[in-house]
Amino acid sequence: MRLLFTALLVPLVFAGFSAGSLTAQTNSANHPASASTIALHATSTMNVASEMGGAFMNPVKCDGEGNLYIRKLATDRPMLGPVVKIDREGKRTALFDPAAFSQLALDRADAFSPASDGGLYRIAQSGVLKPRIYVLHFSSDGSPSSPTRLDADMEVYTFAAFAEGNFLVSGVKRDLLNRNDRGQNFTAVFSADGRELAQLSFPQPQATTKASRPGAPSKQAQTTVAKEAEKPVPMLDLADAEVGRDGNLYVMHGSSPALVYVVAPTGKVIRTIKVAPPVPGATPAAFHLSENQLAILFGDEKAERQTVVVADAETGRKIASYANAPELGPAFACFSANERVFTFLNLGEGNTLEVTRAAPQ
Repeated sequence: MRLLFTALLVPLVFAGFSAGSLTAQTNSANHPASASTIALHATSTMNVASEMGGAFMNPVKCDGEGNLYIRKLATDRPMLGPVVKIDREGKRTALFDPAAFSQLALDRADAFSPASDGGLYRIAQSGVLKPRIYVLHFSSDGSPSSPTRLDADMEVYTFAAFAEGNFLVSGVKRDLLNRNDRGQNFTAVFSADGRELAQLSFPQPQATTKASRPGAPSKQAQTTVAKEAEKPVPMLDLADAEVGRDGNLYVMHGSSPALVYVVAPTGKVIRTIKVAPPVPGATPAAFHLSENQLAILFGDEKAERQTVVVADAETGRKIASYANAPELGPAFACFSANERVFTFLNLGEGNTLEVTRAAPQ
């Protein structure tokens, strides 16, 4: 867990978009052909006061009751910003602040996972060269509970808690004293008391190295630095994770098509769900799980648009595709399959948090 993580994987959100509508193209037996194209409109927009300034960091989470969990930017300690819990009416019900664990001398706190008891689990680190990795547990009112130190030595990028109390941690192991060490991916499940239970491995998509110029003479003697520069940086094992109602974790790989692995608390990968992108080249940026459906936000840099694909959580079969979502807000915060409601988060006027809910009409 280094500063690079914040810059590349959890971008700050400062600027917003006005609430609008997005179009959906549906391909499912549940929707007749006459309704193959529907409009998804903003049904409500709520401005929530922010005591620490409106800037927040992706990803944004929600729980089964519709509470939002938002990681805020604290300008005086940007690597140790708190997570705020906001209910459906826009009221702040808890503040989960890593500063409450002052005895751990934390340097940073990153990914988090809502707990089944209404509290929060969050991964944190103390030290740099030989970091101590902790899982912080907060009670539902935001008060600190007991931290757990993991038997791990790595840079953590993705973290989630199982309903039973075990933890999934994914990131990179590297020698911080070796500039040329690009690291190796590492994903494992740890027990509630911090012991490693199982390591997981995932196939990496093939990547090509930079080709030589046509007609250029071969060079057998190249420096180690030049050779290392030719090697592609490996894609991280996992990009995001959420717990399902079956007690398993659904963890997404950032490839295209999107791959969602279903992982049991023991560390066994039960199945792999493949969800095709809406257009070739679109890559998944965020996802949410509701009932038996996955909602995956794909980004298309060439067309400068985002698309939410809703798919069956068992088979990966596409149910619906909702396009032109950026005007609703840059952060896809929540998805309710039963209500058919999508929630987006934006930075509103006066540094407020603008929560927009959208639904088909």
